[in-house]
Amino acid sequence: MIVLGIEGTAHTISAGIVDDSRILANASSTYIPDHGGIHPREAAIHHADKIMDVMHKAFEEAKIEPDKVDLVSFSQGPGLGPCLRIAAVAARSFSLKYNIPILGVNHPLGHVEIGRKLSGAIDPIMLYISGGNTQIIAHEAGRYRVLGETMDIGLGNLLDKFARDSGIPFPGGPVIERLALKGRKLLDLPYSVKGMDTSFSGIYTASKRYLETGERLEDICFSIQETSFAMVIEVLERALYYTSKNEILLAGGVARNDRLRSMILEMAESSGYKAYLTDKKYCMDNGAMIAQAGLLMYKNGARQQIMETRVNQRFRIDEVEVPWIKSVKIEACVNRGAESKITRKDFYGRDVIMKERLIKSYRNKKLDEKIRNERTRNEFMILYKLQSAGIKSPMVYDYDKYQNILTIQYIPGITLNQALNDNHDKEFYLDLMDKLGNTIALMHNNKISHGDLNPNNIIINGTQIYLIDPSMGKYLAKDEDLADDIFLFTESLKNLYENGKTLEKLFIDSYKKYYKNPEDVLALVKEIADRRRYV
Repeated sequence: MIVLGIEGTAHTISAGIVDDSRILANASSTYIPDHGGIHPREAAIHHADKIMDVMHKAFEEAKIEPDKVDLVSFSQGPGLGPCLRIAAVAARSFSLKYNIPILGVNHPLGHVEIGRKLSGAIDPIMLYISGGNTQIIAHEAGRYRVLGETMDIGLGNLLDKFARDSGIPFPGGPVIERLALKGRKLLDLPYSVKGMDTSFSGIYTASKRYLETGERLEDICFSIQETSFAMVIEVLERALYYTSKNEILLAGGVARNDRLRSMILEMAESSGYKAYLTDKKYCMDNGAMIAQAGLLMYKNGARQQIMETRVNQRFRIDEVEVPWIKSVKIEACVNRGAESKITRKDFYGRDVIMKERLIKSYRNKKLDEKIRNERTRNEFMILYKLQSAGIKSPMVYDYDKYQNILTIQYIPGITLNQALNDNHDKEFYLDLMDKLGNTIALMHNNKISHGDLNPNNIIINGTQIYLIDPSMGKYLAKDEDLADDIFLFTESLKNLYENGKTLEKLFIDSYKKYYKNPEDVLALVKEIADRRRYV
């Protein structure tokens, strides 16, 4: 089967051709603005001017005639509306002229599938980083699920915005990478990780301030890379631990950065994972990736009529059925979390675990020490506040601030994740979600946020519910912090379990019943969801 793919979501218009086993051709043209960032309408004009050229080049490279194509696919979204429409019109015209099927493809799905094809990865967790997207993606229950993402701007957008402020022409990422090699001083930048979500707007604001106060550009670039890359690799490692997968796939335009690639390889080697790095040539937006995804979709039964090919600027990858992947479940390590080594011991007659926060060699040494110190100290404090508020959580018996080790009460039972992966009747879920809503409402009524509220940080012990690992929580938390808890938890329910939407409703109904001001917090939850970039 021969498939033509047309990509046009942002700055690049591209045509790629694949068959069942090979990439036959890929030709692209990139819009580069005279000044500032990408201008959607100007980019669309560029795409309209260049689409025929790139298609002709693709067919010349593939050495086939257009009438030999069996399917045309195009980037249906997410992306910039004017650019998407150029690709869509070209694909529809080709479909009608040669009387062949057409399929609209989700853009991130293309990145996943070209990466899998080229690397040999089977069922990876994907770190997808581009200008408009920063996501952790994994296949669960018949679809790719977004386990974590940016809550404001994409990492690539951070680099481009700072580059513009520094007088660096678009695209700014490669220049920032070169300047960072000459950086010597790690500047203090916001390290904003919430569960498996990230935020980069604070880094942008602080970096701009350093630029205005005369810090060396090389040091600012170095600090931006070290901080932002460490953030995304941390959430990637957490996702690997939560899902028990053992393959990593890196893709997207920022995935060409050699520092990021080396950090991924170092994390994978130290933690026992397999890392697959997409060929740099295909990290950038390209038509071949759209063709590859279209081929897989068509062979697995996907069909569209012309009237169904309207572009969708907010097209999410988790809307697409992906039956060609058979998710592989691997038994999780029981004595090691994403960040800590867990050892069960006797402590003066008490059954305890010793939780040692591990050195992460992929992180800058100074940054790593700061994160480990802050999180160990914060977990100690939040556990104390939870206990004081009458919320079930492990008691802390010892805090070694020099070695970053907490000695805490061992809580028998199973994680909420384990409980939800077992089959239960309706009454079990009703009772469990009611208790969870009550527990989280009690925590929030005491102005405490957890910071990483997910099914692996909740233990079910008989009829009791315990909260563990609140190392990113806050005391005297603001409504935004409480909303982050609810957002993170409900997103994990929807993304990890087939009955996730039902579980979400049961939990929210319970939270409304027990929390004193649910409307304010739930309104912020909706705002947080709406902040996400195109996807």
